[in-house]
Amino acid sequence: MKTVRYLIGKNNAELYGYVHENMEAEGGCYRRRPAVIVCPGGGYIRLSIREEDPVVFPLFSHGYNVFVLKYSVGEAIRQSFPEEEAALAIARIREDAETLETDPDAIAIMGFSAGGHVAGSIACHWKKYGKLSRPDAAVLCYPVITMGEHGHQMSTDSLTAGDAELRHYYSLETQTDGDTSPCFIWHTFPDASVDVWNSLAFAAALHQSGVETELHVYSRGIHGLSLGYRETGKEEKGVQSWMDLAVFWLDRLWGFSR
Repeated sequence: MKTVRYLIGKNNAELYGYVHENMEAEGGCYRRRPAVIVCPGGGYIRLSIREEDPVVFPLFSHGYNVFVLKYSVGEAIRQSFPEEEAALAIARIREDAETLETDPDAIAIMGFSAGGHVAGSIACHWKKYGKLSRPDAAVLCYPVITMGEHGHQMSTDSLTAGDAELRHYYSLETQTDGDTSPCFIWHTFPDASVDVWNSLAFAAALHQSGVETELHVYSRGIHGLSLGYRETGKEEKGVQSWMDLAVFWLDRLWGFSR
């Protein structure tokens, strides 16, 4: 395993990652592997550690190269918007695909809560930044989607600072088109922090735009579950299947198997 670290954008947001060694010389199947960029949640005011390394290593063990984007939060957003940092992170990994042993056509972004909004934003808006910044897939975990009636107020305030144009631009259920990246989405019905309406509305918009989408809604579980394991502080056995489902979806999308 190799570790890498980049500084991204005007705020020098940290992008760190874990990269598999080239196994071809040992008789392995892959030199280049798919990659996943993980964006933790935290309402755009902090970054939740339960959605960093606990998520990274199951993905790495499946054979993916995995990165974490510690995007700007709080007042730092005014100097560097997280969507732009996500665009730069994807482009950097794609540009360095050879040295990172990464397939440049199999780069996903995964986000949780507000981090899900970061991932969904670049999935919708990548054309603003160019083809190098397009995620080949997005995995959205109990994501903030709208900045409207059903939005998460803390995330809305932190990201838009009351700007009406930004609220529209970042209400992702209004931003999909046929070029939006394929999306895997999961949420829980009882989520009292980020209403399940966010995921339902986004899935409907993606369907209307003809975008490949998979949606899972669990009957139990509070917000911020991460893997749903005891070790991450919020145990909910019923949602623990989501990682296997997401990995299967990505594998099928890319024709990859460990």
